[in-house]
Amino acid sequence: MEMRGIMGGFYRISIWIARFAYVNVLWVLFTLMGLIIFGFMPATVAVFTITRKWVLGDYEIPVYRTFWMEYKKEFVKSNVIGIVLMLLGIILYINFMFVQEPGTIMLVVRYFLLIVSLFYLVMVLFLFPTYATYELRAPVLLKTALLLGLAYPHYTLFMVVGVLLLQTILMYVPGLIPFFTVSVLSYILMWIGQRVFNQVKKKEEAFEQS
Repeated sequence: MEMRGIMGGFYRISIWIARFAYVNVLWVLFTLMGLIIFGFMPATVAVFTITRKWVLGDYEIPVYRTFWMEYKKEFVKSNVIGIVLMLLGIILYINFMFVQEPGTIMLVVRYFLLIVSLFYLVMVLFLFPTYATYELRAPVLLKTALLLGLAYPHYTLFMVVGVLLLQTILMYVPGLIPFFTVSVLSYILMWIGQRVFNQVKKKEEAFEQS
C-alpha cells in the first residue's frame, strides 16, 4: 500500500508537470503566431482561463480547444488592454528619466512616480486573474484589478513572494523556463487571486442578506 501510495503520488506529479508544460508550449506557439506583439496578451489570457479552471477543480477541460477559443475571443480586447499597459509603462519610464535632477521638487516628484509605479504593478498582478474571472469592459477591468490589489494588500504581497520564488527557481534551473514559466506563474497568481474573489463573493452575499 505504501508503494502504491508513493507511485500514485509520482503519477499525480507527472500529470501536473505534463499539464503545465503543455500549456506553456501552447502559450509560446500562440504568442509567436501573433507575431509576439499581438500574440502575447491573448495567449496569456488563454493560459489564465485554463489555470482558473484547474484552480476551481475542473481538470478535464479540453486544453487545446479552450486555449484556441479564448485566444480568438479575447484577441482584440486583450491587445487593446496590452497597448494601454505598454503606454502607461512607457510614460512612467520616460517621466522617471526626466526627474533625475537633484532638488526638493524633483525628489517629491520621484516619490510620487514611485507610488504611481507601485499602483501600476499591483494592477498588473491582478489584471489577468480578474480578466479570467469577470466579464468586464477594458476600463472597468483595469480599475477593478487595481482596487482588488489595494483592498487586499496581504494577497498582493503573497503574489509578489510567489513571483520572486518562481524567479529564483528559474534562475537556478534555466532549463525550466521554456516549459513552465508562464503556466506556473499563471497558476500561482490565479490561485491567490481566487482567494480574493472568494472573499469578495462572501462580502457581496453578506451584504445582500443584510
